[in-house]
Amino acid sequence: MENPQFEAVKRNMLNMLSASKKEFSEYKKTKDIVLLQQSGEKLFNTLENYIQFVNEIQVMSFYELKKLVKEKSLRKLLFDARDLHRFFYKGELESDEDIIVDLYESVEKRIEERTRRL
Repeated sequence: MENPQFEAVKRNMLNMLSASKKEFSEYKKTKDIVLLQQSGEKLFNTLENYIQFVNEIQVMSFYELKKLVKEKSLRKLLFDARDLHRFFYKGELESDEDIIVDLYESVEKRIEERTRRL
């Protein structure tokens, strides 16, 4: 039987992914940088939930999270998503908006491919 705690994590993950895609779509229309930041942060949170869901373990820090990741392509995805997380806090001070848009689209596509398998 499925673990109810992790079924909640899965629902949260899928809801976060949907919300992220909606915000990114709104960003594309308005070019409001805050929407880009928020959509990227939601993608990062989606991936955090995905990693915890597939490992059936909850963690409290990024350090603990990255220790769960053994697969090279998932590790790369995690670090790309971490860059979106950093953009949420640092914004245009540290990153070029066009690069973040490309990164968002790449991360979203890879997360979508993984969550479709669940």
